Amino acid sequence: MSTSDSPAKLVYQPVLGFLEQIAAKSPAPGGGSAAALSGALGSALLSMVINFTIDKKDYASVAPRFAELRAQTEDIRSRLTANIDEDTDAFNRFRLANKLPERDETERAHKAKKLAQATQDTIRVPHSTMTLCLAGLEIAPEVARSGNVNTVSDAGTGAELLLAGLESAALNVLINLPGLAEPEKLEWRRQVEAARTQGRARLNEVRTILIEKLHG
Repeated sequence: MSTSDSPAKLVYQPVLGFLEQIAAKSPAPGGGSAAALSGALGSALLSMVINFTIDKKDYASVAPRFAELRAQTEDIRSRLTANIDEDTDAFNRFRLANKLPERDETERAHKAKKLAQATQDTIRVPHSTMTLCLAGLEIAPEVARSGNVNTVSDAGTGAELLLAGLESAALNVLINLPGLAEPEKLEWRRQVEAARTQGRARLNEVRTILIEKLHG
């Protein structure tokens, strides 16, 4: 096992241990890691629905397409899983940068540079989580509509978790914007609102499909 795959990483913690770390009086892991976990769970559920569809003779017509979708949902799941730890790591880098000394001009310049880099990371990681969750939501309506009908509730649950991850990650982008210049803030906010609008629309599609299949 490499250093990067250390058991100390959040993704290797037991569920109860991870929840205890989230609940502890510590700023990290926090909402960003929880958002990534929510999205990873949502994508995993879409993969589950695909796996219950792809080898069934009644769904042979969608098997090639679903094989393509499975590659996408699994890539999304892998990248969101990585963001569980990356979000906490980014916050810890920001916290360390804040503690750097500033006794003279050289130290102040060094601290300012490190803070700027760390601030970008605290925005970049949740933005990545938000974007990946949106990518999963773009797939969800097709999985819910054409997947194994016996797993349609799992497709719906996956979509709900993906939107929860998207919305939560969006909040973690917004909270880290205050130190940026106004034009940069406006661009990040524009991206957040666009992702929210698109993600909510995809979830509404899935909800409509579920109403038809569960109550039709």
